[in-house]
Amino acid sequence: MKKVISALLSLALCLGLCTPALAAGTFTDVKEGNWAAPYIERAASLGLVNGMGDGRYAPDSKVSYREYAVMLCSIRYRDEVKRAAEGNTGAWWAPYCAVADSHGLWDGTVMANRDAWDSQSGQPVPREIMAQMMYNYLQAENKQLPTEVDKAWARMEIDDVNDVTGRNRDAVLTCWSMKLLSGTGSGFSPEATMDRAQAATVLCSLYDAVTTGADRKAQTDARLANGKEITEDNVREIINGLRRSYPEGMRWTNEDNHYTSQTLYFRGHGCAAFAFLLSDTVFGALPLTAVHSNFDRLRAGDILRTREDTHTVVVLEKREDSVIVTEGNYDETIHWDREITRQELEEENFYVRTRYPF
Repeated sequence: MKKVISALLSLALCLGLCTPALAAGTFTDVKEGNWAAPYIERAASLGLVNGMGDGRYAPDSKVSYREYAVMLCSIRYRDEVKRAAEGNTGAWWAPYCAVADSHGLWDGTVMANRDAWDSQSGQPVPREIMAQMMYNYLQAENKQLPTEVDKAWARMEIDDVNDVTGRNRDAVLTCWSMKLLSGTGSGFSPEATMDRAQAATVLCSLYDAVTTGADRKAQTDARLANGKEITEDNVREIINGLRRSYPEGMRWTNEDNHYTSQTLYFRGHGCAAFAFLLSDTVFGALPLTAVHSNFDRLRAGDILRTREDTHTVVVLEKREDSVIVTEGNYDETIHWDREITRQELEEENFYVRTRYPF
């Protein structure tokens, strides 16, 4: 047992990611005046990163998924990693990935599928995924998130925001609004890969947000738009009450139907317009509380984005391995009660916007 844990720690030390840091100013390849130097030194002093051997930090080296998991786990989950490492006979990084998975840090990434760990964990992390995992960490730690107004401003500030994958866009806007990350020139460069200098920078920001940031306040007095308690049955009651106003087969297209949610600061066309309209009718002034890709967390009234980020539906009912939905612009009409299997959703890289209180 001791040999297994010792081997794990030795491998982590070789990667320079989780053991106590070198003294400040001793990284030979981080010169004074380097923009990232203060962040690298601080992250090292906190034990979030370390050198790569021979006194080097390697600021330009790319960060893999498993390396990023080690870094993130070093903020608050070190004891959990130690427990997960007991008896581990697999890869050295498996306990870190398992702990990250237990806190939902992989949500919205290729690592959300455990079957992909062997093939994907060593791949470099794109910047939009860097932001997604930071967002997931904030959610896991129940930290206060920015308002939709704040994110609307961020949306205008990021030139290439539309290049961010739909399921990761809210994470980028959230982290940008909270000053946890910044752009690269005139935009965010979502597909560019994260290097160790960038990792040190965002780790310092995330560490501060997690350890000293305000906790999220529970919405104990929140109610649906009709004043009723927030339950799935009450949500379904409101949605089903709209069947007469928006009957099966009613024409509904991108060209003819538009809707802007004043609460969510979203303007939708066609399918999105119908989804936002229904959502506002149900939840009224309640804000967006999370964007996720976890099938098991789906609830009636959630806004579900499917078909590789090209179609929007609203959940009516979640079953064991499928969901029943309503949607606009389905063959240019309103459609009710279509069933979509879990397998279909996962193959189509679905994601969810929810307004249920956190």
